[in-house]
Amino acid sequence: MTTAHPPVRIVVLNYNGAGRIERCLERLLATRYPDLRVTVVDNASTDGSPASVEQAFPRIELIENGANLGFSRGNNKALRRASEPFVGLLNPDTEVEPDWLHPLVSRLAGDPLAGGVGAKLLHQFDRIPLRLKVPTIAAPAPDTRQLGVRFYGAETRAGAADVTGGMHGVELNEYGHPFRWTESHAELAVPVRSEATTLHVDLAAGDGRAPVALSVYAGDQPLVDTQVPSARTTFQLDVNADLVARLARPAIECAGIAPLQDGSMRDRGTHLLAGVPWSAWDDSTYGQASEVFAVKGAAVLYRRSMLESLNYLDDGIFMYYEDADLAWRAQRRGWRFWYEPDSVVRHEHAAFSREWSPGFIRSVEFGKLRMLGKNAPRSWVAQHAAAALKFTAGDARNALALRDVEAARRVAARLRALGDALVAGTQTWRLRNVEARLAPLDGRELRPFLESS
Repeated sequence: MTTAHPPVRIVVLNYNGAGRIERCLERLLATRYPDLRVTVVDNASTDGSPASVEQAFPRIELIENGANLGFSRGNNKALRRASEPFVGLLNPDTEVEPDWLHPLVSRLAGDPLAGGVGAKLLHQFDRIPLRLKVPTIAAPAPDTRQLGVRFYGAETRAGAADVTGGMHGVELNEYGHPFRWTESHAELAVPVRSEATTLHVDLAAGDGRAPVALSVYAGDQPLVDTQVPSARTTFQLDVNADLVARLARPAIECAGIAPLQDGSMRDRGTHLLAGVPWSAWDDSTYGQASEVFAVKGAAVLYRRSMLESLNYLDDGIFMYYEDADLAWRAQRRGWRFWYEPDSVVRHEHAAFSREWSPGFIRSVEFGKLRMLGKNAPRSWVAQHAAAALKFTAGDARNALALRDVEAARRVAARLRALGDALVAGTQTWRLRNVEARLAPLDGRELRPFLESS
C-alpha cells in the first residue's frame, strides 16, 4: 500500500439492473487507479443480472442476498466486510469517467477529518435550452397572473424536459390531469442524445380560447411559429444534429446535499420554480471543491473508520435519506464532507425507483421521518408528519372527485410511510437518545450549510 494509492473498494448494489449494471461495471473497471476492488451486492434480483455479472466479470466479488434488503442493509453487507481504508458506493445506473476516483482518494487522504467525499453527478444526457414565446391574457380576478398557454410536458427519447423559468405552479384540468400555465416566455432544458432530436411538446390554449400564437426557439435559433388550439395538442419539433451539438450542455444532478430550514434535504444543483424542481446547468458555480453537509450515496467514497464508528448506514432505512442521516450523525461527531468537482459521474436519476411512484413516496417519506426522528427537534418531526397528512388529504380529494387512481396510490403510500414510522418509533427513540448524549438535537449541525427553501 502507498500513500498516494491506498486500496479502495467500491460497492455496487444491484436489484434487477440488467442492461444498466453491465455498463456501470464496464466503466468502473476502466477506472485509472492501481488498486481498485469491486463488490456487487445483489438484492435477490429476478432478471438474470447476477448470473450476467458473474459470467461477464468473474474477478468481481458477488454477494447474493436472499431478499431485497433495500439500499442501507444491502450495502452494509459489503461495507462491514471491507478491510480497505476507503470504501465507496456507486449506483448501478451510473457511468464513471476514467479519472473519477483519484480526486476522491486525494481529498480523503489529505484531510483526516473528512469522513466522505462525493463526485459531481451529472444527468445521464446533456440538455439543450428551449424557449416558448406566447401572448398572455390576464387571469380572472382576484388572480393577478398573466397566462399564456397550458403546458402539460415536453420530452424526447432521452427523457422529460425540465422547466427552468417562465411558468406558474401545477394545476389540474377538468379531467384531473396536471398542467402549468406559461408566462409570456417559458424556458426549458431538454435532454438529448448526441444526434438529431425529435421533441414532443404537449400544450393547450385552454378554456375554449381561440388559437394562441406560439414561437419556439432552440437557444436563439427559431424552430417554429405555429398556433396552439384550445384543445390539448402534441406538437412534434425536430432539432437537427448540428444544433444539438452546438447547444448541448451538461446539467447537475447532484453536487452534494444541502439542508433546508425545516430539516429537509435537497441536492445541490436542484432548484424550485413554483414548487417544481429543476436542475441547474453545470457552470462555474459547481466548479470549486467545497465542504457540504452530506454527500449522495449514488457516487461517494467514505473513510471506513468513520463508517465503523457510526455502525454504518441505518439498517432501518430501506432507501432515501440514509446518506443524509449518516452525515448528520457524523457531523455531530466531528467529521466533515466534501464535494469534489474533478470527479465526474453520469447518473440516470431514479432509474429504478421511478420518481414519485408510490414506492418512491413511501420510501422518501419514511426515510425523512426516520432521519428527523433521530437527529432533529421534535417539532420538525411533527411538522413533516403534518405535511404528509396534508398531501394525503389533497390526494384523497382528487382520488374521490376525479377517480384518480394514481392519487389513490399516493394516499396509500403516504399512509404506509406514516404507519412504518409509528411501528419503528421505539427503535428510533432509542437511537435518538444515543445522539442526544452527544449534543442538543436542535439542528445546529445544519446551520453552516442552510439553503433557503
